[in-house]
Amino acid sequence: MNSNPSTRANNSAKTKEPNMIFFDPSLIKAARNIYRNYCNLNLVTDNQPMGIVINRDSHRGQLAFNPKPILLPRECFIPLKQIEAEAY
Repeated sequence: MNSNPSTRANNSAKTKEPNMIFFDPSLIKAARNIYRNYCNLNLVTDNQPMGIVINRDSHRGQLAFNPKPILLPRECFIPLKQIEAEAY
């Protein structure tokens, strides 16, 4: 079966589901606390963070304003949509 790249791309686009990565609940909780602190301490700005970059071991993190930040080996990026969507 010969399938050209455009056919494969079209087929994958039709069956493509949203990428949702599941994180440890303690990471989500730590990321939510970091984001909550940011919201409480900062004035309203035009620059909305895209998510939180958080260390898996220490649970220390920082805001990421780039949708695809560069991560260190023990870090992960938790998108803001997932932080706001999780309810614990």
